[in-house]
Amino acid sequence: MIMAVYGVFGIPNLPFFSHLLILRKRNMSEALNIQQYVGENIRKFRLAHGLSLEDVAAKVYKSKSTISKYEKGTIAIDIATLEEIALALDVHPAQLLMTSAPDKRIPLTEGLLEDTYMFSYDGKGKRIIKSIIERYQTDESNRFSIQLFYDVPSKKELGDCVCLYQGFSSKYEVLENYSLENARHPIEQIWLSCIGGLSQNRMQVGFLAGLLNSTLLPAVRKVVLSPHLLSEEELMDHLVFTKEDLQTIRKLNIFIIDEFIA
Repeated sequence: MIMAVYGVFGIPNLPFFSHLLILRKRNMSEALNIQQYVGENIRKFRLAHGLSLEDVAAKVYKSKSTISKYEKGTIAIDIATLEEIALALDVHPAQLLMTSAPDKRIPLTEGLLEDTYMFSYDGKGKRIIKSIIERYQTDESNRFSIQLFYDVPSKKELGDCVCLYQGFSSKYEVLENYSLENARHPIEQIWLSCIGGLSQNRMQVGFLAGLLNSTLLPAVRKVVLSPHLLSEEELMDHLVFTKEDLQTIRKLNIFIIDEFIA
C-alpha cells in the first residue's frame, strides 16, 4: 500500500507521485524483460534437447499454449512451475533465470559466469565447427557446471545446435579439464582439455576426445576456445595438424598439445 505524501498546504506532492509512477513503470519493464529472458532460455534448452512444445507440456502438466506463452514471455512463471520446467529440461532453475541484463538483481546460486566460443575443424566437410560453452558457477571455486552447444549457426541460435553436452569442468591455473555427456544419449561422453597462455585475448588451445558421429569410433580433434569470434585464417593456424604434430606422433606415439599462447 502506497501512502500519499502531501505538501505544506495539504496538496499532493505531484513530483513525488510522478517519481513513483516512473519507478513503477521501470519495475514493470524489468519484470517483462526477465520474463522474456526466461522464455528465451526455456526455448533454447527445449530445442537443444530436441523436445517439442507438446513434450514439455506433458512433462509439466501444462497446455502447449501455456508453454508457448512462457517462451514468448507473455505470461509470468511461478517458482514451482519454473522448477518443474527446469527438471524437464535437465537444467538448474538458475540457468533459466540467467539474464543478459547488465544489472542482475536476481540472486543466483548457480549463475552464468561466461559463454565461450569453441572452434574445431571438420576435415571431411572442410569447414570450421563453431560451438558455444556456457560456464556456470557452483559451490566449489574451481569447479563449474558446463553446457556445450555443439555446432551452432550463431550465438543467438543455441537451440539449433547439433548436440547438447552437459557436465562439469575443473580449472587449475592455466589448465581446464571438462567431462561431458550427450544430453540425449548419456552413453556418449566427451572429454575436453585446454591450456591457456598469458595473452590478453584469453585464447585456449586443446583437444576434444570422443566418438565420431559417423563411425562411433574414438577420435580426437584440436580445438580453440575464445571469448570472441576469430578469423578463419587465425583459426586454421591452430586447428589443423601441423608437420610437427605428425612428427611427434610418429616419434613418440603420442599426441601432444604444445601450443602455449603467449
